[in-house]
Amino acid sequence: MTEQQIINGRKVWIKVEPYHVKRSNPNIIPIEYFTASYFLQQPTSDDAGGEPVNDDDGKQKLFESPVAALSYTEKKLEKML
Repeated sequence: MTEQQIINGRKVWIKVEPYHVKRSNPNIIPIEYFTASYFLQQPTSDDAGGEPVNDDDGKQKLFESPVAALSYTEKKLEKML
């Protein structure tokens, strides 16, 4: 899902995608997380990635819900733009 937002007067696009955690033990229920990335220009159908939202260690940040991913990314972009 890609959603257009206006943050600090600029159009940005936030893309949220499911991220499936693979477990080595088949008896553990897989957990689904979400990742977020953003675009400062309107993405085309060829734009697969965007700028990923990373955690403090530089790894892609995982969110428990799409709403959490959007909210965090919006706040991050408010500080950046």
